Amino acid sequence: MLSSLIIFLAVTHPEAQTAPAQSQRHVEQRYFQLKDLDTAKISFKEKDELTVWVMDSNLKRAEGMMFLKDSDFTEKQGMIFVFTAAQELRFWMRNTLVPLDIAYVDERGKILSTYTMKALDEETDYSSLGRSKYAIEVKAGLFKKLKIMPGDMVQIPSTIKAKD
Repeated sequence: MLSSLIIFLAVTHPEAQTAPAQSQRHVEQRYFQLKDLDTAKISFKEKDELTVWVMDSNLKRAEGMMFLKDSDFTEKQGMIFVFTAAQELRFWMRNTLVPLDIAYVDERGKILSTYTMKALDEETDYSSLGRSKYAIEVKAGLFKKLKIMPGDMVQIPSTIKAKD
């Protein structure tokens, strides 16, 4: 699964929650606007809480953080990509304008691997190094700042589930 494939289809989101105010900018190139995505709270090491946009379908996961600017989200926001089953995952940075940290997480919430990914990097294939059910993307440098590393646990609500 790659987080950077553009797919344009007509889908509506009547049940979507509103994201925080700074994400209200309309990004013409995006199909899924941040304000239309469901959000959830996750925490690292039972203390560092983040609000994440839930990327729970193939189309949402394919778009991911593409075309967003640094000002579209804060250090306390990110995306969680949730899959129906744990699997080997690989992400890249096509059309992703902001450098990001990524953590691959197994079904129990254990971080398997982390990377800092360069903006617009289509050459590097950032692999999970194990069967992951989740991938979490945040602004680059946050994991280093919070001392997040493989082996750490992430608290992910059981309500976060993949739709496809």
